[in-house]
Amino acid sequence: MFVIVWTFPLVWLMICHPCLAQESNRSIDITNVQCIIYNISMLNCTWDTNKEVPEGSHFIVHFKQDGHAEACYLYIQKKQKEHFKCHFQQVEIEYKDLKKIHISVNGSSKDYKMNTYSKLFNPFSIEKLNPPVNVSLSLSGNNIILTWEQPPTEYNFSKKCFNYEIEDSNGVRSLKSFTGNESISIISPKADTSIMAFQVRVNGHTRCRNPGIWSDWSVVYLKQNHIPQYVGPVVASVIITLILVISFFLCKRFHIKDTLFPPIPDPKKPFIGLFQSHNKDFKEWIGGDAFTETTEQEDTVTMKVE
Repeated sequence: MFVIVWTFPLVWLMICHPCLAQESNRSIDITNVQCIIYNISMLNCTWDTNKEVPEGSHFIVHFKQDGHAEACYLYIQKKQKEHFKCHFQQVEIEYKDLKKIHISVNGSSKDYKMNTYSKLFNPFSIEKLNPPVNVSLSLSGNNIILTWEQPPTEYNFSKKCFNYEIEDSNGVRSLKSFTGNESISIISPKADTSIMAFQVRVNGHTRCRNPGIWSDWSVVYLKQNHIPQYVGPVVASVIITLILVISFFLCKRFHIKDTLFPPIPDPKKPFIGLFQSHNKDFKEWIGGDAFTETTEQEDTVTMKVE
């Protein structure tokens, strides 16, 4: 009896094994189904297959949540073995009470059997928020103030239910993930450059919901009229040099030096006898020679009267 019990399954496997192998070769498995919610109400789902899908095949993606259902159809134009994608333009997604989304993917082919794949998703876990809005940069003294607001959503959560991440133009994330209010200001040391760039992105916070997918970056630029520190001394040196050159040529052209600084009288010229004949002896010179020199000079002029 014991031998009969174990023999029957073995015989059945030997008979049916070729059929099972043939059935496996004639079917296509749908794997790696991934979905993402973006732009508030749009839904994309992607998946792979274990073999090439022949031309003329098609897939159907079903979306169901709390009695609401929609379908997305994808028709294959050629043989493919790659990521397949189906796009829902507008879907009504319910976030209350953490109602999960049921996604199923199946299809049909003239040559193969499509094995259906189904999966449940938490809507918050697959949500990619829009980037933060009204992002701006401003200067306050030697600091940069970066402000933004949370993006619009289909639900009303506390402002502390969102994480924000900041990155500067050098790829440095000086401030990691953090929570904040609707309008947030971040003060950062002022950069020594004429153009500054920062970017901000957002995700959900675990205190209120499951984290989803980081949003795209919101990029903002600020162009400032910043003058490098070395420019001031260089400009001042050039101006001073020009003033000195102009002053030199003006003085040379109009003899301003002689006018401003007249020459000091030289006593040797009007008192030649004192210095040359009397060796600077004023008493000897004043004794008569001075008058003699003057008289001799006057006698050299003769007048003839008729």
